[in-house]
Amino acid sequence: MLIKRPSKYQLYLFMMLCVVLSLGVSFFVVVYNQAKYREAVESRELSLKLTEELRQSSSDLARLVRTYVITGKQIYKDQFHAIVDIREGRRARPKNYSSAYWEHNAFATSDWAEVTESTGDAIPLFELMRRAGVTQEELENLKKSKNTSDKLVILENQAMSLVEEDVPVDPNKKLKALTMLADDNFIYSKAKIMNNIIKTEQMIMARTGAEVQRANYRLQTATIVLFLLVGVLIWLITRLGRALNDIIGCSIYELENTITQLGNGDFLTPIAVEPKNSESVLGWLYSSQRRLAELNLSHFKAIIESSDDAIISKNIHGIVASWNSGAEKIFGFSADEMIGQPLIKIIHPKRNYEETEILKKLAQGEKVEHFETQRLHKDGHLVDVSVTISPIYDHKGTVIGASKIARDISKSKAAEAQIQKLAFYDQLTGLANRILLQDRLKTMLLSSSRTNTKFAVMFLDLDNFKLLNDTKGHDAGDTLLKEVANRLNAIVRESDTVARFGGDEFVILFSGPSHPVEGSCWLTTIANKIIEEIGKPYDISGFTHHCSASLGAVIFENQQCSASDLLKQADYAMYQAKQSGKNCMRLYKLYQI
Repeated sequence: MLIKRPSKYQLYLFMMLCVVLSLGVSFFVVVYNQAKYREAVESRELSLKLTEELRQSSSDLARLVRTYVITGKQIYKDQFHAIVDIREGRRARPKNYSSAYWEHNAFATSDWAEVTESTGDAIPLFELMRRAGVTQEELENLKKSKNTSDKLVILENQAMSLVEEDVPVDPNKKLKALTMLADDNFIYSKAKIMNNIIKTEQMIMARTGAEVQRANYRLQTATIVLFLLVGVLIWLITRLGRALNDIIGCSIYELENTITQLGNGDFLTPIAVEPKNSESVLGWLYSSQRRLAELNLSHFKAIIESSDDAIISKNIHGIVASWNSGAEKIFGFSADEMIGQPLIKIIHPKRNYEETEILKKLAQGEKVEHFETQRLHKDGHLVDVSVTISPIYDHKGTVIGASKIARDISKSKAAEAQIQKLAFYDQLTGLANRILLQDRLKTMLLSSSRTNTKFAVMFLDLDNFKLLNDTKGHDAGDTLLKEVANRLNAIVRESDTVARFGGDEFVILFSGPSHPVEGSCWLTTIANKIIEEIGKPYDISGFTHHCSASLGAVIFENQQCSASDLLKQADYAMYQAKQSGKNCMRLYKLYQI
């Protein structure tokens, strides 16, 4: 019985499969060794960090107890005990805990709960070291430092107790306590603590350095093997390509061009196939080309009719020649209603110029690239469409008409408008948000600087708004904010801007008077109107609510300042109104700077 030998293509394919599998294994090994390398580096860094924490805690304890003895401030004693409790696992570590944490919080407020907000579980320092991979020998060495440190903690507690015996503090006892914290015994103990820690750090560096080096060596070896396998795979791909060329009957490049030709709908240009390649892939494509050419025309018509896009043809004078079902759906006119009619029937009078320009370009044989516009629906509303128009030629190359593809983009346009609203307007009140406010303020600043005209920035804050939220709930507060926004919009002109700055704060930009006016009387008149409107009763969920507002304003008269400066000045003036009894307006003056 004869056994059929595998072809070169099959042999290369099998070899490539083996190499790919090997690549997968090698890649896994590289990833694994990368992870082990990172683990070794992280273990070293964490071990050294925890060792440093032991050293730093001893230094912080000495610094805090001396500060407490000198100043008598309770916060230093609290921090002292917090360090001991954290080290012993009786208290969880604060957020962002580091070696500089206690120095950073040396002037923390009395609100100790806020400063020492903790995260995670309370775990003793030595347990963390054990989890980080610190060896037993290293731990024993560190325990010597901790034991000495614990003895100093007892001494430091005695020093604090000594100064607490008398109120006010006895200067002699304070001096004695400070002497206890700086005598030879104290300094010797500190040096003993540091010596053991330094020795342990050297042991950790030596141990973890070797681990990191081994992990790095394994990673480099795995990477080299991976690159070697990639080289073998490239060689096999080259050999496989040659074997594949024999199967397909031509080069890959020629096959690609042939498939592209068929994909572009060219079923008329014959495919050249040599007799020896009649059973190849190229020969099969030749047979397929002939069958596809027969189906092409019927498929083309079906595609046009089934398209959701409007596919329309017209002659050189703009008279509709064809109108598919997609056009019927988008514009509402049937084919019977549009064929033979001018395409201008679906163009809004304000856009008639577009059709004139399009016909001019088509007459010159130019393609009208993708553009967005609006067209009329049968019921009269405008439809947002994306349009591409190409000329149609006769057999002599003369332009005889155009094909037009229009896609309904109404939904995407609506989505863009919604995104615009979300980006620049407050979702609760519908007013401009901070981003739009800053943009319009900068625009007004530039315009007024060029034209030497005035404008005003007004900061408005509702008085006692928090009381409404606390007593009636946030829904009542939201209702009030929306009603205030409506009243403000009703007062200002279209050229003005009302924005919600945040919470119950609003900012209003007023264009200056159209004719020259001295002083601020024009702004005072508007402010009084606002105070009057805001002060009118509100009907909120069945109950009557009374509200007032404090207003602060600044008038821009071409002084040197930025948009941010104007907002700060208006805000400052508003707080002046608050301090003056609320429900009034105060104007910022330059002498207040």
